[in-house]
Amino acid sequence: MAGVKPSKMQSKAAATRARIIRAAYDLFCATGYRATTMEAIGKQAGVAVQTVYFNFRTKDELLRAVHEWTVLGDDPVPPPLQPWHIAAMREPDARNALAKIVAGVAQLNARIAPMQSVFGAVSQEPAGEIYARSQELRRQDMAALVAELRKKTPLRPGLTQRRAADLLYFLMGPESYGAFVLEAGWTERQWVTWASETLNGQLFN
Repeated sequence: MAGVKPSKMQSKAAATRARIIRAAYDLFCATGYRATTMEAIGKQAGVAVQTVYFNFRTKDELLRAVHEWTVLGDDPVPPPLQPWHIAAMREPDARNALAKIVAGVAQLNARIAPMQSVFGAVSQEPAGEIYARSQELRRQDMAALVAELRKKTPLRPGLTQRRAADLLYFLMGPESYGAFVLEAGWTERQWVTWASETLNGQLFN
């Protein structure tokens, strides 16, 4: 029933599951997917390996849960329905809305970008299917975002909605964040400023 608080046992189980997911994330980022064992994940999470298998029958299943966490964080709803996104879209001017969207997406990219090489390594395996699907959904989200932004402020003359969505997809994505922040050593704030200014310059007059 809605509004019913979880029991102490349910809360403890949820906390254990979350700890396993975070441990797997840290190890996948540090040593890669294939080199990480379920035993190592259990040790990192402070639980027995049997507990890991109780929550996740296979490492592929655990990878799927890790991917979901990188996208959603601790919020169970998709990013476009999360409070930061809703608040940004209340801005009457598209430029201000986009700047706030980029700042919010940076929080997602901080989790997703370190996992890019992991997802790339399993892209041709069953475990990689969920990442491929998430990329398709992200493209759809960018198209929907452009449609909403252009209602607030017209796109630059000659710029199609599809091309605008492509710009958002690549310049605001985890690949861009990873290249500048993780590899080039930019701060997150510097990336947010650059991405916001670049996208606003490309999309609007």
